[in-house]
Amino acid sequence: MKKVLLLVLVLMTSLVQAQKPKVWIYSDMSDKSIPGKDHNTANDPDDISAMAGYLLLSNMFDTKGIVIASTHRSEHKTSGNQADWANIFFGEAYKKDVVNLNKNIGGFPESIEFVQSCIKETAERFNSEKSYKTLENYNTVQTLVDAVEKEDDIMNVLCWGSLTEPAILVNYCLANNRMDILNKIRFIAHWTNSSLHQGTVEQPWKVANCNEDRSACEYLKEKALNGFIKFYECGANGQHGIVSGSPKGQEYYNQFKTSNLGKIFAEGKFVFNSVDHSDAATYWVLLGNWGVSLMDITSNGTNFIEVEQQNEAKFKLYSKSIHDELLRRSKAASN
Repeated sequence: MKKVLLLVLVLMTSLVQAQKPKVWIYSDMSDKSIPGKDHNTANDPDDISAMAGYLLLSNMFDTKGIVIASTHRSEHKTSGNQADWANIFFGEAYKKDVVNLNKNIGGFPESIEFVQSCIKETAERFNSEKSYKTLENYNTVQTLVDAVEKEDDIMNVLCWGSLTEPAILVNYCLANNRMDILNKIRFIAHWTNSSLHQGTVEQPWKVANCNEDRSACEYLKEKALNGFIKFYECGANGQHGIVSGSPKGQEYYNQFKTSNLGKIFAEGKFVFNSVDHSDAATYWVLLGNWGVSLMDITSNGTNFIEVEQQNEAKFKLYSKSIHDELLRRSKAASN
């Protein structure tokens, strides 16, 4: 009888794991003590808060890889290994919090690993005139290809900054007739297009993440429009929905600081009396029951102004609930 119950438990655990969305993250995040021109650091620290939020939610996902410092900042030519920084900065905080997270909520992986981007030191930008037939110089792109090959389910590639690596991946697959890989990938991007914020109706690409490497952005949008890939554009919904609609004031966010991950979330980028974790829109839409889901976004890379307005309003309505859920998890981590 005990053997039967154990077998049922194993099968149920496997089923739950299989149902979790498989996630790969590309982030331009880096140690914010590295000096630079973006909020006095090399890269906008909003990804730090977004990553802490993701880790508090990580029992909801099957995390396959997190690539950081995927950016074109010249400061990173000699800035040191950013994976080493992240595996200490986030890794040690997660290791301390995961015990109580599993005790009080459950389903969290024992550890989460970070790797440094292959373009971090070269600051290479995607060249649409080039054929990336080999990935010899792009180890983090090759690692994603290898991970997708092993999976039967869809890999959700969350894009929080530069699109150079995703564009190299798509170019490589098309050059080598690897539609089997592309058919198992969904790209979910934060703010690479907006007619409402930074960009205009005439020039929706004039936003930070698309200006960073416009060639990569336009390449992916064109491939999505022509049906080669699925590309979900969140627009500025994270910033002007989740963040703008969030609770305001130090008193609320100080409640997060009783846990290690909560403290990182609250202090990563605290501006205008709240936390900026706008890239988080990419994983909240993947969860699907927090105001906006992938069903509310087209898969062909387009982002019509009416759709962006609707999704922004939906996220604003759910923003308080989103933050309260993160706070609940932060308190569960500290216990």
